[in-house]
Amino acid sequence: MVRNYRKQRLDELFWEELNSIIMYELSDPRVDDIGVTQVDVSPDLTTARVFVTPFYEDVDTREVLAGLKAAQGFIRTQLAQRIKVRRMPELIFKIDRSYLEARRVDEILDSLNPLAETHTDEETPSD
Repeated sequence: MVRNYRKQRLDELFWEELNSIIMYELSDPRVDDIGVTQVDVSPDLTTARVFVTPFYEDVDTREVLAGLKAAQGFIRTQLAQRIKVRRMPELIFKIDRSYLEARRVDEILDSLNPLAETHTDEETPSD
């Protein structure tokens, strides 16, 4: 399926502005250290799914979602001032766990790396 160019531009524009607002303009401690990974605006502009990820594993995701929901009015107001669209979509925040899962896989691979190095050292012939 060919992706609509206008929708793709809207997704990118919303991502850029939402990331800026959430990371730099919100003062709620519940939403510290999170970033926006993806935004999916519906074609009719009624909703926008905003995927956020915490930068640390020990973050309570329920508190993050509660903080974002509490700040939704402020965020939508800021978006309306920056993005001129006919209708400002309702924001639906979701946690994107792919970043944390990728980091966990990297840690596992890093822990296996010394084993691979000792294995290759044993196979090399000595002079």
